[in-house]
Amino acid sequence: MCKSNAPRATNSWLKFVAVLMVIAIAMVGTWIAARATAPSAGESTAASAPEGVQGTRGDQEAAATSDSLSKSVLERLRVAANEPDEVVIDQARSQLTYIRLSDGMHLGTSNEKFARPALSLSKLYIADYVLDEGNNEEKYEALRMISTSDDDVAEDLFAEYPESIDEVADKYGLYATESGNYWGNSLTSTYDVVKFVAALKDEDSTHPILVAMSQPDEIAADGYEQDFGTAVMSNVIGTKWGWSNNRQVHSSVSFGENFIVAASVNGSARDLTRLVRNQVSGTKLKEATTWFLDSREAAETSAVPTETVITD
Repeated sequence: MCKSNAPRATNSWLKFVAVLMVIAIAMVGTWIAARATAPSAGESTAASAPEGVQGTRGDQEAAATSDSLSKSVLERLRVAANEPDEVVIDQARSQLTYIRLSDGMHLGTSNEKFARPALSLSKLYIADYVLDEGNNEEKYEALRMISTSDDDVAEDLFAEYPESIDEVADKYGLYATESGNYWGNSLTSTYDVVKFVAALKDEDSTHPILVAMSQPDEIAADGYEQDFGTAVMSNVIGTKWGWSNNRQVHSSVSFGENFIVAASVNGSARDLTRLVRNQVSGTKLKEATTWFLDSREAAETSAVPTETVITD
């Protein structure tokens, strides 16, 4: 008598159904994960920029910011970044910011808004405060401090006005700028110092601080030569330099009739000059201009500010 195969067939069918269910569950899980990580309809990817230059549309939330003084380049700098919850310290080797005043074309390293040692660039902030609050003698000393980069004057003025750097940071919206318990321990960013100089030029193209920057001593009060960094660019009118006591960190900010540029590097004065020549070369500016014009045209339809960023 033959045995029935029905139980074996039933078992095989159940196993087949179970396999199908496992596969179905896996497919549904994959679909759910894909939906969770996929960009929404409102998100988009950035267009490609010229080689060596990364283009962005800027911080979209900044488009809602309206705390500006005028419809000028200064306005663009003011609305380009919201105030962070805290100052972020920049650990990168170098930092650079460039703004062209005629149309607002902007170059900057991706870390340009992070805080770095301000060095003697903080003397610009001290001088601005002293020009508002100090007596006549202190005002003269503040301007001489810029031309000669005199640390003794900076120490005296900061001792008299320890609130100066922080007050100026609040006044101009310098979100990466703050003072320590000593002027030499203060922080700023290349973005902040460019924004500050832009504000001075917007207020008065012959502002006393700008005049002092245009008349620097060739040799600073401590014997250091003031001839490096952004000062080597063509058509520079005025410059303020900074350097650490051990000569391991250097910075500078310069302005011309139609531009402002600031740079900082963990390295020598020659390293800073090399950074400026490489990142603000004619080729870089041409590439950035092309990207800026293209992105500005696109931004006119999306109401998002344009920005051009140099990758490190």
